[in-house]
Parts: sequence; C-alpha cells; structure tokens
Amino acid sequence: MKLNPRRIKLKYVIFALLAAFLLGNRGFRSLVRNALEYRKLQKQKASLELEKAGLEKDLRAIKAPGMVEQAGRSKLGLLRPDEIEYRFKPPAKDR
Repeated sequence: MKLNPRRIKLKYVIFALLAAFLLGNRGFRSLVRNALEYRKLQKQKASLELEKAGLEKDLRAIKAPGMVEQAGRSKLGLLRPDEIEYRFKPPAKDR
C-alpha cells in the first residue's frame, strides 16, 4: 500500500484553505466571540439569581411580625414610652 504524495499535499492544502477561511472570516470570529460572551453572561446570570434568592430570603425575614421592632431595639436602641433601659459597664478584664 503506497501513499500518493499528491493526495497528502492535497489534504494539507484543503486543511490550510479551510483554516484560512474560518479564521479569516469575520462572521465566524464574531460567532465565536458571541458564544464566549454568552457563556460568561450565563455564569453571571446564575450568580445574580443566587444573590436574588438570598435577598428575597432576607426580605421575607424582615417582613415577619416583630422583626422591625427587634431591629429597632437592637440597632437603634429604641424603647417603648413606658420602658426603662439599664446600661451597665462591661466587666473589667482580669490581668
């Protein structure tokens, strides 16, 4: 079985022409660029959906009864009119 040298050269020429057509074609390059951007945007969308789910969970927790009052008491130090707040110094560290 003898390989024809013309046939081998023809394969290389066809391969080179195909590569030049695909790489030199702006449409193909933009197709590849758009596919890569699409992948990147899909990843970004997935991370944003996770963030949205976390924020919706926080929103549901805030809307729960008593959470506004608890947040006001703990973060702002708010009191009801008939309440008295006692503040004590933290204990000194023993040396």
